[in-house]
Amino acid sequence: MSNRWLIINWYEIGLVPFVILTILILMATVRYLASQFQISAEMQRKIIHVAVGISSLFFPWIFSSPLPVFILIACAILVMFAMRRGKAKTQGIGAVLHSVSRPSYGEIYLAISVAFLFFRSEANPVLYVLPLLIITLSDTASALVGTAYGKMRFSVVEGTKSIEGVVAFFMVTWISAMIVLLLMTDVARINVILLSFLVAAFCALIEADSWRGFDNLFVPVGAHLLLERYMATEPLFLLLTAFGLIGMILFATKFSGAVGITKHEARSRTILIFLILTVTHPVNAVLPFCAIFAHTLACRFNPCISRSPVLDLIAVSASVGLLSLLVGEAIGTTTIVLFNMAFAGAAAAYASLSVMGKPEGDVWRYVMLPFTFTMVVVCTLVAHANPEEAMWYSPIWPPILISVCFSTFVAWSKTEWFKHWRNPKVFGIALIVPAILFFADGVF
Repeated sequence: MSNRWLIINWYEIGLVPFVILTILILMATVRYLASQFQISAEMQRKIIHVAVGISSLFFPWIFSSPLPVFILIACAILVMFAMRRGKAKTQGIGAVLHSVSRPSYGEIYLAISVAFLFFRSEANPVLYVLPLLIITLSDTASALVGTAYGKMRFSVVEGTKSIEGVVAFFMVTWISAMIVLLLMTDVARINVILLSFLVAAFCALIEADSWRGFDNLFVPVGAHLLLERYMATEPLFLLLTAFGLIGMILFATKFSGAVGITKHEARSRTILIFLILTVTHPVNAVLPFCAIFAHTLACRFNPCISRSPVLDLIAVSASVGLLSLLVGEAIGTTTIVLFNMAFAGAAAAYASLSVMGKPEGDVWRYVMLPFTFTMVVVCTLVAHANPEEAMWYSPIWPPILISVCFSTFVAWSKTEWFKHWRNPKVFGIALIVPAILFFADGVF
């Protein structure tokens, strides 16, 4: 990624307060109309969602570089956080977004998605337009159809969703994707059909299993990464990929009970692994898989205090992966080894927490030394399986050893500290050593 994203265009930056003021006026208008015509809280939220999504579609033709978009998004997030406080949340214009009963940070995640898509789509506008169109139109269609016609319901973390809503999301996404790909690309028509089907199936699964508004982040980002990876793929491979995704979901769902997790959690983990396989070489999914497995053990033998520990793991893991991707592109180097070191440290920390849940003197407490050593060896092998330019530190095994041992030691000695907010803390600890070494040795 070039430094073009640092270019300052003062005229474009001057548009930032105008855009934010326009959105605030729109919210005030919707709030007023809702009080006059008894518009439901969900409908108010969706009106703003569609209006912001549609207006954001034009950013590639309004802003010539990412910097003014970043400034706009940062200011918008500050304003949205301010509307979550005091009377603004329940009585002011913030009530347009926060009158719904379920907890959600969807508006924050949507803003982050816009920044992510704009940053990575300068050379190919379809990678920005289509993902944003999906979360704007398909999410709204799903909510409206599910609310009005949803009869066949299934359980999720925050209650239930409807099969009808998921089908509506899938169909709107499939049709929208085919139209946009035909209009904005020269992709072969058979590829348009298959790629649109794959994107629709993947995004519908994410929407069905999302919680706390995370679909506003994971749907557009996932669609973007799928499009980027498979835009020029042969039709047969696209077909196999689509069937592979469906097969993985069915397998994980069927055997979820055998490992003590819900079908919802099994699908979420599978989607995460599939996305990692989409973005990078399959070898780089080994350590995330180890972390997920160790986390399962920790949940069973030493549970933390959380409503949804598995889904929190998915959110944190995906965030670490996206952050690693963005940092690497911003500084012009690959961070895949940093990514793998973080998951190796997390796997060791989760395994340590799991055995610390065993009684004093239990023989399982002594498996940590070989497991830590195994994580060091696996991470080193995975690092060497990546391109040579990814090896920002040579030899690579000393920082891996230090990082994994540090994560193990902290989890072992501060077990109770991980009872609350376990997943952010584990990955925060796992990132300390690799991040310090990377920025000290790999960048400067």
